[in-house]
Amino acid sequence: MNYTNEELLKRIEKAKKNKAKLTHITDKTELTIDDRFKISLCRHFVQFINEKKMKSVGLSKLLEIPPSRVSEIVNYKIKTHSIEHLLGYLQQLSSHSPRIREYLNLIGVAVEAPSMSASRTKEISKNIKNLYSNDSEHRRVYA
Repeated sequence: MNYTNEELLKRIEKAKKNKAKLTHITDKTELTIDDRFKISLCRHFVQFINEKKMKSVGLSKLLEIPPSRVSEIVNYKIKTHSIEHLLGYLQQLSSHSPRIREYLNLIGVAVEAPSMSASRTKEISKNIKNLYSNDSEHRRVYA
């Protein structure tokens, strides 16, 4: 296709306008803490699908939600879901996945724990990183 300069400029401008309408993540530099937490929660759905070798439709039946909602979750369209909804769905999956159950337990402990010293926080963070760095499948899913 041959476009004139004017046509190219119009197409570029139209693409810029359409980019503003996207609901999935295009720029991670300005994410809020809520958005980063939602991304973390969405990763567990993707990992669950990969571990169980199932499709999004199977997950939608398991969670009893429309396939379009599952698609939004596994494609990280975080603006369409609240943290509460994602945690609720993960709670449903926890009976099918020990990893998700442990993750939810970790979140529960973290929420209930009083503020920790910086050294204790660093120690826990290091332990978590070591745990996940030794798990090659986890790295493949989150890469």
